[in-house]
Amino acid sequence: MSILQTRFKFTNLKVKALPAPTDKDQAFYWDTETAGLGLRITAAGAKSYIVRGRVNGSGKDRRFTLGSAELLSCDEARKRAQVKRLEMLDGLDPQVEKKKVAAQSETLREVMEDYIEHKRTKNGPLRPSSKADIRRCVEGTFSDWADEPVASISRDACIKRFRELSKTAPVQTNQAFRNLRALLNWAREKNATADGSYPILPINPVSQMFKQGGMAQWNKEKPRTTRVPRDKIGAVWALLEQHSDPATNITTTCVSADMVAFMLLAGTRVSETRTLTWDRVKLDGKLPTFHIPGDLTKNHNPLTLPLSDALHTLLTRRYENRIKGNNFVFPAMRGKKGYLFDPRAFLDKKVSEVAGTHLHPHAFRRTFEDVAQIVVVDSDQRRQLLNHLASDVHGTSYANNPDPAVLLPAMQKISAWIVQQGQIAKDAAKGENVIPIRA
Repeated sequence: MSILQTRFKFTNLKVKALPAPTDKDQAFYWDTETAGLGLRITAAGAKSYIVRGRVNGSGKDRRFTLGSAELLSCDEARKRAQVKRLEMLDGLDPQVEKKKVAAQSETLREVMEDYIEHKRTKNGPLRPSSKADIRRCVEGTFSDWADEPVASISRDACIKRFRELSKTAPVQTNQAFRNLRALLNWAREKNATADGSYPILPINPVSQMFKQGGMAQWNKEKPRTTRVPRDKIGAVWALLEQHSDPATNITTTCVSADMVAFMLLAGTRVSETRTLTWDRVKLDGKLPTFHIPGDLTKNHNPLTLPLSDALHTLLTRRYENRIKGNNFVFPAMRGKKGYLFDPRAFLDKKVSEVAGTHLHPHAFRRTFEDVAQIVVVDSDQRRQLLNHLASDVHGTSYANNPDPAVLLPAMQKISAWIVQQGQIAKDAAKGENVIPIRA
């Protein structure tokens, strides 16, 4: 047989004697005994039996790998080819069926890893905090499902788990099931066939349980509105000043106090504050600033703000007391992250007591907004300071000057009012007669 002949009756000896192609990546040979049976040889010499045919009813030509020629004899390859050809005659697509088998065994953990790596939003990849939240859900809340096939997750199992978790942590349960819904949607779409059908999870069980008139309803979530009461802002500031003094407080206390004070003076989120590094702080020059890159902000919009006098004093103190080898502005004394995750202990034991209400880190962002209104910072500048995206033409096209110098007067007014209230509180604590100055 000439090596140029591509159609002949396959025998084990003839197949074994075929050389690897030298002028192309692959060479194909076809059996004259069994319709559709072929042999593919790569440039590296790998030989595989294949079958080709047309799926009845779809008109689609398909080519399917049967197995390695080193493992299959010609007779075994012919039997497999005939089975696949009969399936195609019955309207079954071998590629779709293969995908179905693979999809049926994919676990929740595997879906999570694929989602975390490849999911893209309109702003780009998922933020590290979002990835961590999803991982916590799979490895914590749904740990007993993590290594089970996603195809086995049923609506009834979801309903049972949702009701159990909602008894103790309703809001966290909502978030966990939002993450699960996203992962199951990802698994569905990832395995969808060309004709738009879904080999697994034809209906997302989480979506099914929450549909109108369904077997479950989302737990009610009341938005937090906590903030430092206006008449307590001065006392809180005085407390922060007292505990930020390195001469009289341990390092962790100083860092915690300064972190809270920074959020109050700058209006930043705790996630943006804790990850602030010295390479993004400019203390010198005509206009000192700090910068938060887009991958660390909630809306992926980068933010550069000017430093008010009070912020400059705070950051200068932190810089003078920075920890060698640690580039974070608010460093942690222990742990792998290198930064103080949040000043929860300081808030619970000190600040909340003075404020007269339990405070979370985000309360200081709301308080910043309150003070901005008190000192009559206009709504467009408040939006810019808080890094909220504009919703109208004026905001998107005009009130969006990226020059941080434009926002300096507003930052100064906010900080000055807070510092002034702190002084009033300190004087009042000394028993001096103080008349509050109206902003």
